Amino acid sequence: MKRSVHILRLLGAALVLAYASALPARAQDVDAALLVADSVLITQDERLVASGNVEAYYEGTRLFTDKIIYDQKRDELIIDGPVRIAQENGDVLIADSADLDSKLEDGILRGARYVLNQELQILSAQTDRVEGRYTVLRKVVATSCQICGNGVPIWQIRAERAIHDREEKQIYFRRAQFRLLGVPVLYLPTMRIPDPSLKRASGFLVPQFVSDSELGFGAKIPYFITLGDHADLTLTPFITPVTKTLELRFRKMFRRGYVEFNGALSEDTLVPGSIRNYLTGYGVFDLGNRFVLSFDIEAASDSGYRSNYGYSGRDRLGSGIALTRVKRDVFFKAELLNFETLRDNESNDTQPTLIGDVTYERRYQLPRIGGEFRANLALHGHKRVSLVDTVGRDMGRINLDLSWRDEWTLAGGLRFGLTTSLGLDSYAVTQDSTAAGRTTQAIPVIAATLRYPLSRKGRDGASHLFEPIAQIGWAGGSPSTLPNDESVSSEFDEANLLALSRFPAADRRETGTIAALGVRWARLHPDSWSAGVTLGQVFRDTADWSFSSSSGLRGSNSDTLLAMNYAAAWGGSFQARSLFDAQFKPIKAEARIAYGRNKFGISGTYIHLKADPTENRASSVAEWSLDGSYRVNRHWTTNANVQYDLLTDRFARTGAKVVYQNECISVGLGATRSYARSSTLVPATTYELAVSLLGFSTGGSGKAARRTCRK
Repeated sequence: MKRSVHILRLLGAALVLAYASALPARAQDVDAALLVADSVLITQDERLVASGNVEAYYEGTRLFTDKIIYDQKRDELIIDGPVRIAQENGDVLIADSADLDSKLEDGILRGARYVLNQELQILSAQTDRVEGRYTVLRKVVATSCQICGNGVPIWQIRAERAIHDREEKQIYFRRAQFRLLGVPVLYLPTMRIPDPSLKRASGFLVPQFVSDSELGFGAKIPYFITLGDHADLTLTPFITPVTKTLELRFRKMFRRGYVEFNGALSEDTLVPGSIRNYLTGYGVFDLGNRFVLSFDIEAASDSGYRSNYGYSGRDRLGSGIALTRVKRDVFFKAELLNFETLRDNESNDTQPTLIGDVTYERRYQLPRIGGEFRANLALHGHKRVSLVDTVGRDMGRINLDLSWRDEWTLAGGLRFGLTTSLGLDSYAVTQDSTAAGRTTQAIPVIAATLRYPLSRKGRDGASHLFEPIAQIGWAGGSPSTLPNDESVSSEFDEANLLALSRFPAADRRETGTIAALGVRWARLHPDSWSAGVTLGQVFRDTADWSFSSSSGLRGSNSDTLLAMNYAAAWGGSFQARSLFDAQFKPIKAEARIAYGRNKFGISGTYIHLKADPTENRASSVAEWSLDGSYRVNRHWTTNANVQYDLLTDRFARTGAKVVYQNECISVGLGATRSYARSSTLVPATTYELAVSLLGFSTGGSGKAARRTCRK
């Protein structure tokens, strides 16, 4: 049967083509079209009647119906029964009957339903296709909601007339009425929305309703403005009884770069009589030949503005510009930075605010003698605003490091590594009568490392590695007596267990005889679970008191480092790092645990730091936090977060949010409570409600959450 139908279609197509070639010139317009049907009949009045599984094609547009009549004199297609027209971009027209031209571009469709991008559907009593560009619909109902039986859509737009401009990808409504659950809530003489295929268009974005215990209740209504194909501007007014705020975002894409700026202007009763503002921006540009130029900008009118409005909780502002080049054997970076503190206990006059750095490193492979040679040149300078002696201290340095390293495998699998280096340093200090003005020094270093990697493969296919590590090294020179401006905060972790100097900057170096002992174990299996443990400690012949008390590196013996990690195929992971003193009491600890699989995800962090005036931490810090999300079903998603201060025994921050989404609407309701208190911050509670209509360009897509009708 299928074979006979296929033969009938071929015969029908052949008859159509033969008939078209025999018609006068005016009828030749249809020779670019293709008509396929089970049967074809040519009447005496020169009409072509095709019936049975009729399909017509013309320049990407396809028409499906049961019967079609082509009137050669009028160059018109007459369709009395149901018809379906599918356009090349995915839009679909379904109608009870239609009269169309042979190009399927112009004509009238009666009782039509217009479906755009399989989402937005527009029902109309009559639809006209004009010039192949416009679709004019009369007495329309538009919605992207699934309608089952005689049900009422969640939202709909009713209008006397709608015009879809396929080239501009816009839909214009006349005398429009917006309804929620069938109840009219808004009337607009004219209304315009982008069709689902449009990626960018000027217009309003999703509104957000905010209720804040400090700022009051208000709505944020963003307006998106396109500035050509590669730039846009978003303006968001936010007005409450407390504030009048205008938020902005500007983005621009260049051929080899990108910039974005975010900011806001506010006039409020929290700080009366002043215009509060903030600005952040960043950009990156590819200059060619591996050079990359980037910049960051941060500015704020006062210390509490960004926290009051929920823009950012950072207590320092940083701006800078950098030029970077990274190649296989070359690294170059030059940057100029500016910092501004927002902390109550710090002054921008006495903090280093302007900082310049230049770093150049090159490595060379030495095939004749073996190993690798590295040359590193670093220039640094920082300046304070104050001109007062000591507190207005400015510093600069030049560091040149020349090093060679290699590694060999000895009998029994023992790995032996040797590293030698020479550091040449020059330092300059101004506006500090207690420090030497200019000093220079040479630091020779030699270090030998032994590793004994023991590996095996288990019956389950997992790879195991057990590796004891030992290093002994010597560095010449003496501990630095310069003021410590750069290496205030030092960290001891598994990454620098075997480092030649564990200071974060080159303004000071470790000297004397230094040894390190450690052991690590690792298990690797991508299909079950992988884990690792590192245990290590550093020993010195003389203590170096330049390290902060909480770094774990002060004294002749460092604290004991213990680091662990775990990751499983079932979705769980764990990372932890801690430093233990001689009595094996933890003095610093951090941990993170997470699980994520299918519908559920949760992560928790814990941190403990003891008080350290050197690191500007007057009291200890101990807190934990939890973040979790659960996808109840394809429509409902919930998430919550909590941050708890263990020392004050109270919450620092809590929050929760629930989101409902289907094929035509997304509703998110969230609440956040901040308990922080300072001279510029007070505890605040914020409620947010965001409603988005899906199915057209600005609202986003709801295809993934489409509902189905029950039979």
